[in-house]
This record gives sequence, C-alpha cells and structure tokens, in this order.
Amino acid sequence: MQNPYLIQNLQSQGLHYLLVNSEEEKKALSSAPKKNPNPKTFASLSNSVNSTNSSPKISQQNTAALSQTIQSPAEQFKTNTEQKPNPHKAKFSLLQAKQEKKVKKEQEQSLSAFDKNPLKQPILPYNRWSESWKQIQRHCKFSSEKPTHLSRQIIWTYAGLEYDLFTDNPSAERRQLISQIIKTLALPKGTHIFLPYRLINSNGESEIAKEQEYSFFWSAIDLIRPRVLVVFGEQTISELDLPPLLPTQKHMLMPVTIYALDNIMLYTENESENTIMMNFLSANLKIFA
Repeated sequence: MQNPYLIQNLQSQGLHYLLVNSEEEKKALSSAPKKNPNPKTFASLSNSVNSTNSSPKISQQNTAALSQTIQSPAEQFKTNTEQKPNPHKAKFSLLQAKQEKKVKKEQEQSLSAFDKNPLKQPILPYNRWSESWKQIQRHCKFSSEKPTHLSRQIIWTYAGLEYDLFTDNPSAERRQLISQIIKTLALPKGTHIFLPYRLINSNGESEIAKEQEYSFFWSAIDLIRPRVLVVFGEQTISELDLPPLLPTQKHMLMPVTIYALDNIMLYTENESENTIMMNFLSANLKIFA
C-alpha cells in the first residue's frame, strides 16, 4: 500500500497487520504484545452511545421548537400585514363609512309613509316651551302635567283652526259644524280638545308652529297623551307628516288612533257628506264615552 493516510488510519486502529504481505510478517506482528486501548477512546465511545440513545428526546424537543419557530406561508403573510402599516387603510375606512351612510340614506328613503311615525320626532318638554306655546295651552285648556297613562281626550285639528281660535273673524260655518259634532257624539265634558298646528304670526299670516326642529303640535300630543286624533283635510294630513290617508280611514299611530276626514268645509256645504261623516264618527268614537 502506498496511501500514507490509509496506512496511518489502519495503524491507529490496530489493524497494521493488514499492511504486510507474507505469512512470516503476520506471525511476527501477531506475537507482538498488544497495546491497551486508550481509555479516553472508550469514554468517547460511551458518550457517543449515550448520545445516540437520547437522541429521540432531543429530536422531539427540537422538532417542537422548530414547529413553533417556522410559520406557514399564511401565518407569515398575516404577521407581515400586521407589522407593516397599511397606507391605504385610512382611505378604505373613509370609503366604507361613505358607503354605509349612502346605504342608510337609501333605506330611509325607501320607507313608505306608513312606516314613519311623527310621534318619534324630537319633542320639546313643557318646561322648555316658549310663552307663546304656553298661551296656546292655556287657551285650549289642557293640563301642563303629563299623565302617566293615556288620557280620555280626543284631539281635533284642521287648517284654519288658528283663525277660529285666535282672531276676531272665525268661520261661522266651521263653528256650527263643530257644535253639531259635539252634540251628536254627546261625550263627557272635557273630552274634546281643539288643538291648532298653525299660529298667526306678527304679520297676521298663518304658519306652522315650530321652534327649531321642534313641532308644537306633536310636543302637545306627547304632553296630552290622547287616545284619538281626528284630522280634517289633505293639507293638514300632509303638513303633519302623516301618511296619505283617505277620508273616513282609520290609522293606528301607536299609541294614538287617527281618524282621517275630508276638508272640513266640505261637510258644511254637502249634506250627504255631512251625514257620512257623522255616522263614521258616531260608530268609532262613542265607544270612548
């Protein structure tokens, strides 16, 4: 053999007899005293064996540690997304808010007139009423104290009631018709309250009674808590934000029952319509006596 590294390796492992070719040389080498192995070598081999026996545990621990350290592609993407600020996030949030606002507005516009409830609009409590509103309350003779339960009152209103209550030129025809209705129904005294939703301003003109977003009429309805509201005329129905009711139609506006009638002047001029109106009111309101 001519390879010096192989020769040295065989000699270090006690296999030097493989380096001779003749039988004499082999016998000479075999009769030579054997060297004791290096104790450090045995220790090294022992440690190696022990290390091999414990390797499964180490492998399991390393595997667990690696499984916690190495992330899946989805987790890496999520981590990178959370760590890096998104320059488009604020713009996206703004667009989303605009879209939600648009959808809400469309939903509100899609509500039918019968889905809207004017009783749920902002109400001004009595202690915040202006003096002009309190004058109407005293003139119409209803209490400034809100009852715990529904009251026994029936509210009547129509366009032109403000002239009949607050001017020196009331309509004699309308007054005569109202007197006929009260006499026909024969309900207890104090049941009827004629409540205007319009006032006469300083220029002598009629205008809807409002203060900012607050309606006098609906604030008064909230204060009185009547069982029934009788409304004359399409103009009044529209200006009070009620649904487009037909004459002699009943509509429940919780907790108030609304009875719609035609223009009040029609009943002063047309006897047959007057009879229909009286029969309708008698059939529906006498139960509240």
